[in-house]
Amino acid sequence: MQTDLNPKQIEAAWDWVGNNIAFHCPTCSQLYIVSEVVHRGERACPKCGKSKGLVRGGRESGGTASIISPD
Repeated sequence: MQTDLNPKQIEAAWDWVGNNIAFHCPTCSQLYIVSEVVHRGERACPKCGKSKGLVRGGRESGGTASIISPD
């Protein structure tokens, strides 16, 4: 299941600054960061590996960010 983050509506479960997102894994609740620069825009959960965060561009410059998790 893919959840697209709305750049205009920051929620309590995640944050998006520049080309970096931070969120809690939907499977194991581990907090982790995904950077477009450091992680080349995608990173699996470092604890369970079951979810993946994707980020391209900045929140205020028309970028996109998503969380992919098992159904």
